[in-house]
Amino acid sequence: MMALLRSRTAMYVLVGLTVLGLVATGAVGLFNALSAPAPAEGPGAGQGAATPDVPALDTLGSAPDGFVYSDLGPQCDPGTGECFRAVGVTAADDADGAATVEAVYGHLIDRGWGRMLPKGAKDPDDVPLEDTVLTKDDLVVKGSVEPYDKETTAGLIIADAKGAGQ
Repeated sequence: MMALLRSRTAMYVLVGLTVLGLVATGAVGLFNALSAPAPAEGPGAGQGAATPDVPALDTLGSAPDGFVYSDLGPQCDPGTGECFRAVGVTAADDADGAATVEAVYGHLIDRGWGRMLPKGAKDPDDVPLEDTVLTKDDLVVKGSVEPYDKETTAGLIIADAKGAGQ
């Protein structure tokens, strides 16, 4: 066996197989790269350049007194393709995230938005506002006590309920 490994013919065969394997692997990788779809280009390409079903910020109306909405722009989940608008909410006073979401939710409920409870919840009084979703027409709003931006107090997501099933 050792004599076979020392022969020049065996070395040429091993080198030839190694080079053939490397060339074949490179060819398969090149073929896969060329047949892959081209990446999207331009501003907002990673977030879905065409997001016509993302609701505008003005669908919320004016912010409650002492609060300011800031549009963080449309965003899309690459896994599901669902798009939404992220909104930062800044409190003029030292309100925390939960108090901010509670104030915004109360303001939206006063303007005709409905409240959806989580699955299994029976009584709205037993569920904190930040754990619910607000709806109006085909829109859905979900509040977050964690801010989406370092300069905001809390966050909101506005989505089109019709686009959620696509």
